Amino acid sequence: MERSFDTVIIGGGIAGVQAASILCQEQKTAIITDEEYLPYYRMRIEEIISGRGPEELYMHPLSWYEERGIEIIHSRAESIDKEGRAVSLADGSVIHYSSLLLATGSNARIFPLSGRQDRIFTLRRATDAEAIGKALSSAKSFTVIGGGLLGLELASGVADHLHIPVSVIETAEYILPRQLDKPSASLLMEKLMEKGVSVITSASADHADDEYLYLKDGRKIPSSVICFSIGVNPGKEIAEKAGIKTNKGIIVDEYLRTSSSDIYAAGDAAELDGRLFGLAMHAREMGSAAAFYILGKGKPYIPSEPSALLKIGGIDVVSLGRIGGESDVITDDGDRRVTIFTDDGIVTGAILINDKASMARIKALIGSRR
Repeated sequence: MERSFDTVIIGGGIAGVQAASILCQEQKTAIITDEEYLPYYRMRIEEIISGRGPEELYMHPLSWYEERGIEIIHSRAESIDKEGRAVSLADGSVIHYSSLLLATGSNARIFPLSGRQDRIFTLRRATDAEAIGKALSSAKSFTVIGGGLLGLELASGVADHLHIPVSVIETAEYILPRQLDKPSASLLMEKLMEKGVSVITSASADHADDEYLYLKDGRKIPSSVICFSIGVNPGKEIAEKAGIKTNKGIIVDEYLRTSSSDIYAAGDAAELDGRLFGLAMHAREMGSAAAFYILGKGKPYIPSEPSALLKIGGIDVVSLGRIGGESDVITDDGDRRVTIFTDDGIVTGAILINDKASMARIKALIGSRR
């Protein structure tokens, strides 16, 4: 079967849905997703392990897409014919396009763990969460390898809802080194430990058996279920196969154009000026920017300063701008802490713990002189 659309989007993440919400106002638009579910908020999938259904995480109900004429195609995109402007799907159908947006996201990293083959997972898709939830239903302990955003939220959620021993193994000196400074990370680690999450830093996994994960320093951690949360690899395979230029990700210019005419990329898979992004805020921005350029209304994309807002074990953590340089703790009253970072007197970033009320005011300070 062959069908045609003005713009075809490969990927049902935030970048793809954001682009579709703009394109559909003027164009016939389709989203190709290789998942059985409607597009959902991937950063919340640990909630599935705690008992929520994937449908509860949907960005929009089916009626939202139907009202806007956005077609959701549930199949895997196998290849791109650049000259024929067509995408071949795993079910044998061919989808023709005038413009193509690659919002292919990213894939979870994992490394071999000798001595153990079963009950080892990654968490990137709703089906992963469902499988982890099933495994944990009879588990005596749980270990997350990686102390990043998703890994910590996963560990905290399991500790809160299943009440089994939970450990986090982090190779860095402290958790969330991209978002936090060491004092803020230490405060967060204390709160996690109070909730039953053991955080082990400066440590690396070596091997595992049915009951334990063994670290390279000889320690053994109870681990009847193990989940890797050690970052992602951009989903660039279909672009590489089509001869589109890639590096770490799919290379784009300031208009989110790839090396191939009428093909764009946005979100986790896109690489701009040698930089990958990986945050929901940038995926949303890129989706909008690519859509407006496809409609002939675009302007160069300038990424916003990064920010991360998360809730781990009931603790609100906000990371704004660039973390590093000179630091100044302006609030520290037990559970609430605010740290400002400056470079030559200019505010470059901030970390707020349990103080979301100050977020807008402090964010407005970034770029100004103290």
